[in-house]
Amino acid sequence: MTFQLTETTLRFLLSERGRGRLSLAADLPLSPASLPGDVQALRRHLSADEAAAVIEQVLLRRRGAQKFRQAARMLFARDALEQATPWPVARHRAARYAGFGCVADLGCGLGGDLLELAQTAGAVWAVDLNPLRLALARHNAAVCGLESGARFAQADALRLPFAGGRIKALFADPARRTAAGRRTFSPYDYQPPLFKLLACFSGLPMGVKVGPGLDFKAIPQAAEVEVVSLGGAVKEAVLWSNGLSTPGVRRRATLLPHGLSLTDAESDDCPLAPLTDFIFEPDGAVIRAGLVAQLGARLGLHRLDERLAYLSGPAIDPTPWGRGYHILARLPLRLKRINRYLKENHISRVNVKQRGAGLKPEVFHRKLKPAKTGLERTLILLKIQDDHLALLCEPVGERENIG
Repeated sequence: MTFQLTETTLRFLLSERGRGRLSLAADLPLSPASLPGDVQALRRHLSADEAAAVIEQVLLRRRGAQKFRQAARMLFARDALEQATPWPVARHRAARYAGFGCVADLGCGLGGDLLELAQTAGAVWAVDLNPLRLALARHNAAVCGLESGARFAQADALRLPFAGGRIKALFADPARRTAAGRRTFSPYDYQPPLFKLLACFSGLPMGVKVGPGLDFKAIPQAAEVEVVSLGGAVKEAVLWSNGLSTPGVRRRATLLPHGLSLTDAESDDCPLAPLTDFIFEPDGAVIRAGLVAQLGARLGLHRLDERLAYLSGPAIDPTPWGRGYHILARLPLRLKRINRYLKENHISRVNVKQRGAGLKPEVFHRKLKPAKTGLERTLILLKIQDDHLALLCEPVGERENIG
């Protein structure tokens, strides 16, 4: 079932009747097997569009629980929820705005950042060109008890309809998808375009959310780039400028929920040395922020190659900063040799990683011929200087898994 939120269906969802039906439908299983019966039950009281709207919202609320603490009472649009910031990330970012008084949230979407900014900065102007998303943000602020600290404006982020002097700082989340819904990696294709946004508000303290794959060296306007990961997965990068950046820091990696931070102001004294019996893969935020050497210096590890984002050392302890592996075997990067080793050593499940080898892990994985039952191992394919290696490894801190 496909559903597109419209002004009509949103008015229904916001009505007393719509809220009541959402509450009653919250306990429906809505599984593939139960869906026909669930739809039939809803259609006794609702039109086809209303029933579809209720089902969509119940499913989105369940999915939204991964990002929002009040998801069971909020309203969502599917595409906006996919792009919304998880609350731990939004809260971490909002902390920089403490004391600024009045902040503008440009491209507020359904209000994920607004909810945290309103608790930190106090007064927030929520701006979005899409009227449906703005209505969602208004509703979501209300159900979270934050409507008194928020004002809403349907406007182009580059043409604010209120006096600029009221705003003391800005947060902007330009759209990074095309009209067809495809993700764009070019800052010129952001909406609004990134460089126009930075130029328009160059005099104000500002944070701009960008894709973590952006070439940060091409953005000289940003005094500080922060790459944030949550639970080991990179979620976003933010360009900080003026009073929101940290003096002396150009690049920062932040790990949530641990609240750990690493910057380029720290020592990068991390020598090159040969591979030991242990190899370490830094968190993606460290890699994207270009801070592998700083992490190596902090953890007492060494680099294997200036172009390789892996570290090594005589021993590696478990740490939130990445994943350590004990190397059980070093093989030449030859498929037949690897497959023979898997069968001889009863390895039935293989997790493939690669760095610098120029191979796609999912493609290489399909060519493997492991044992039918046995152990689980990690296979790291990499190029160290001129050597192509295949490392069979066990994660540090994990026991053998036989089955």
